[in-house]
Amino acid sequence: MTNEMQEMPPIESLFDFFQRWGLLRPEMEALRASDRLGPRERTILAALIDLADRVGPDDLAPQDSKE
Repeated sequence: MTNEMQEMPPIESLFDFFQRWGLLRPEMEALRASDRLGPRERTILAALIDLADRVGPDDLAPQDSKE
């Protein structure tokens, strides 16, 4: 994990995650390519990267307010 990632504030929402995906994706690709994960974890991470790549602003409808 880079210093940049260690200093990142917490992700507060799916929209926040989407906005940061351009910065997060290279980190996830590097993790997937590393020897820190086993084959099963690499497969799961690859699927999650593919999923995140398919999400766009239209998919992120505002959540209903909870009273």
